[in-house]
Amino acid sequence: MKIRPFAEFETELPYDGVEGDESVDFEEVVPAGQNIADAWAAILRPLGYDVSEPIQDDHGWRLNVRDGRYKYELFIARVFENECHLHAKEAFGLFRSKNFPSFLAQLNSALNADPRFRNIGWSGSLNDRTTTPTPVVE
Repeated sequence: MKIRPFAEFETELPYDGVEGDESVDFEEVVPAGQNIADAWAAILRPLGYDVSEPIQDDHGWRLNVRDGRYKYELFIARVFENECHLHAKEAFGLFRSKNFPSFLAQLNSALNADPRFRNIGWSGSLNDRTTTPTPVVE
């Protein structure tokens, strides 16, 4: 079994980044993607996951997700208007738990069922251009 924890996807959710001005070299003051993180939290909670409020990161947003004793992190970054990236990982431990593949499969199914998200492709790393429609490949 091969785990592919990185994903690229598109969304029609509006761009919500707050841009700076010339005093900060036009960098983003607030990175885009909070509305995506809010949507994902709303998708995961009914599936039985305890999900944090979105946490601002340097280049995007993070969600802490808990399923009983297992903890996961989702990092969401909006690169362009409709192009977005995700990195899913387990929050603790050197080895992946047996539940991580199940979590990724549930996340993928929920995202594919939501019309706000499309063209979801999973890969082994950000530089891996080989994508699959599912995060777990047998």
